[in-house]
Amino acid sequence: MLNPLRRHRTWWIAAALLVILSLVLAACQPAAPAPEAQPAEGQGEAAPAAAETGGKEPVVLKFLKLNDPVEAIAFAKIEEEFRKIDGGKWSYVSIEYDTVAFRDLFPKIETSVAAGVELDLIQADGPDMKHYAWNKVLIPLDEYFTEEEKAAFAPQSIEEGSYKGVFYGPPFMQSCSLMWYNRDFTDAAGIQPPKNLDDSWTMEEALDAWQKTTVDNDGDGTPDVWGIRWGQGTWTGDYEHGIFRRSNGEKGSPTYMGMAPDGVTFQGYFDTPEAIEAMQFYQDMHLKYKVTPVEPIPNIFQSKKAAFVVFPDNIIGDINNQYPDGGFNLEVTGIPYFKTQLCHTGSWHYGISANTKHFDEALAFVKFASSKEGSRIYYEALRQLPARLDLLNELPEYNEYPQKLVKEGFQKFGIPRIQTPGYTEYQQVFAEVAQNIASGADPAEQMKEGAIRIEQAVAKYKGWNE
Repeated sequence: MLNPLRRHRTWWIAAALLVILSLVLAACQPAAPAPEAQPAEGQGEAAPAAAETGGKEPVVLKFLKLNDPVEAIAFAKIEEEFRKIDGGKWSYVSIEYDTVAFRDLFPKIETSVAAGVELDLIQADGPDMKHYAWNKVLIPLDEYFTEEEKAAFAPQSIEEGSYKGVFYGPPFMQSCSLMWYNRDFTDAAGIQPPKNLDDSWTMEEALDAWQKTTVDNDGDGTPDVWGIRWGQGTWTGDYEHGIFRRSNGEKGSPTYMGMAPDGVTFQGYFDTPEAIEAMQFYQDMHLKYKVTPVEPIPNIFQSKKAAFVVFPDNIIGDINNQYPDGGFNLEVTGIPYFKTQLCHTGSWHYGISANTKHFDEALAFVKFASSKEGSRIYYEALRQLPARLDLLNELPEYNEYPQKLVKEGFQKFGIPRIQTPGYTEYQQVFAEVAQNIASGADPAEQMKEGAIRIEQAVAKYKGWNE
């Protein structure tokens, strides 16, 4: 029976509920007046008056980010502590959050900057950092972070946060998805998943387990419990789904690489015979073996409607939040693979908008938020693999199962997603291709046409890394 990391749960759940309530109430209000007179979103007080900040006029930093109630709690605490550092030097600074859904965040970042909207801070996905740098959405921060400061982060984070060798922003956290499972279902099926990464299942071995744990109790033709959900949420994307085709190539092969070193050539990499074979298997999971639903089910694993799920380690917090009194036997095994085991790395990064009028304050906040202290606050809320090595190496839970496997996977076979300023365009096309394949479209046609579409979309970046 595994019931990890419950000691901080009660406070976070209560706080998250309060934030959710405040956001709902805020959504019902009329348009707000100037930010100096308003509370920052998710906060309980207005921006500080000049009299309270040593005579300095208040500065409100506008932060465009993901709508996540638990993350909102973390940033409320980070902001509170930020205003105390250096003897209250930054006490005149507050944050106003503009939060949007995941699918809306990326286009809003670009349109806001292009339109000259007043904006200071940006939450950017790691593989999109090069895209934003090329499009001059972000201010380069290389000269403001020493080599020692950058060395505190995982090497993958430095690669993901850099463009042409220039550092553009530090990470919130890191990631490596493994395959988590509900032990009640695996026990019932007589399955014992391996707990050593060296013994991880191949895709074929995993398929056998998914078939045995797909159960239709009432015989209506629709499983009451599905074998697997590959990926978070209900979306399809490169982070987890791109693993299928890349793992069907040997290290260094075009299939494993996913694209050419020039960052704009995808034909012969995205659409190799091995990549097509892997995506055929992906389709068969949905239509032939029927171990995963064609139409994704929200919260499928957390609601005990799937036996396995491929997910980062913040699944632990999700489970604990939904089952605060126990009742979920959560365990983990290695991520399945065809030829080469891998997990994609990368998560959110801080970026400073090219439109900022408060660079010094924005930089100070970013440096504190990504510091060991700020990262610890963030980790306490979300419980996902820290990007700071000094924090990761001192957290005892990463020396014990199950999180020990996540750390080992990250270190052994964690690789960044494809690094190109065209990642945003690539991701959009690949998501459509994968969805079409899951629904029954011919994998070879989809992958070959997809490679052509991606190249057309990213052609403007030709020569970016020369």
